[in-house]
Amino acid sequence: MTSNIPSHVPVELVRDFDFVDMRGETDVYEHFRRLHDGPEFFFTPHHGGHWVATRFADMEAILANPAAFSSKHQTVPPMPIRLTLIEWDGQMHADARAVLAPYFSPKAVGGLEDTARTLTTSLIDGFIDKGECEFVQDFAFKMPITIMMRLMDLPPEDTPYLLQISEDIVRSVDPTVQQAAFQRVAEYVANQVIPSRRANPGADLFSAILGAKIDNGRHFTDPEVISFGSVLFAAGLDTVSSTMGFIAKFLAENPQHRRQLVADPELIGSALEEFQRRFSLANIARVVVDDMEFKGIQLRKEDRILIPTSAAGIDNQRFSDPMEVDFARKDKKTLLFGRGPHMCAGNFLARTEMRVFLQEWLSRIPEFAIKPGETPIVAPGKANCVRYLPLVWPTH
Repeated sequence: MTSNIPSHVPVELVRDFDFVDMRGETDVYEHFRRLHDGPEFFFTPHHGGHWVATRFADMEAILANPAAFSSKHQTVPPMPIRLTLIEWDGQMHADARAVLAPYFSPKAVGGLEDTARTLTTSLIDGFIDKGECEFVQDFAFKMPITIMMRLMDLPPEDTPYLLQISEDIVRSVDPTVQQAAFQRVAEYVANQVIPSRRANPGADLFSAILGAKIDNGRHFTDPEVISFGSVLFAAGLDTVSSTMGFIAKFLAENPQHRRQLVADPELIGSALEEFQRRFSLANIARVVVDDMEFKGIQLRKEDRILIPTSAAGIDNQRFSDPMEVDFARKDKKTLLFGRGPHMCAGNFLARTEMRVFLQEWLSRIPEFAIKPGETPIVAPGKANCVRYLPLVWPTH
């Protein structure tokens, strides 16, 4: 892979690091914590070659400076297509984001909270009497994407199909798998969604996208609408389901924390902020706009930079005892939802969904643990995730 090391990269700043390869480590966050044992900013030849920021302060500075660090490739490696909204910069990004604003405002999300609560209790009702569930498939995947399906007014029976597409887009680092997923979502949006919304526009998110004006008065093109759909489907799975998986795993393994929340539900808001710090999971990317110097290092135009927020939340330069979960911690600042103009537009909805999950789950299933003899499966990726989490609890 030495061919992936550009001539302007000092040899002492090259490190053999692949963010999706834990190399035998079983704790995703120990995998990312090890970034703090070496250079604060380094280059790796993996995934075509890219820089890696390791400290909270540097990641925050990069994310907050879109003029110097473009979002045109938000992932390492880059997606097979450029994604509407999240990989647009400047006014185009602002125009696309404005389409989402009415659907993700605090007022709009307030109206969705009851929907989230009803859905949460319904899902729990489906397995509570069994005394066990596989949390990821039985709950974490279903809750957030179902709400996103309702925002887009898509048929509930299409959820399993779109869920698999979302998983392939978000979880896979195999370009062929991603390309196939984008092709399936393109066919779905082009053949089923666009014709029906143009014939009968409604109050849903897709109708708003098709009716919106961007870029000095033009409509989104069909490829842009299709790409926007891919972003929304992936968003329905990504941050919320993954974070809920890490929260459920932690509470299953740490009964003292769980019982603290059960005894005092008022702590849930503070606990959620701490969980978001401790289990930041988005590993995103930026692209250098022009030749520049950063931290005394020469960067070249088109250099890519990985921003592993997984390491930001456990940065010992930023937080004391960063690996510890402390609900009373005063500083719980997180980069989970990004920073700057590209901060996640749906972050208020995501926080609401996670809060509802904790409230309803802990009131219904206050005592739970990892199923004896089973081992949870976790993995790093564009968004770290819990792939398998078998839980058990007493039944009465």
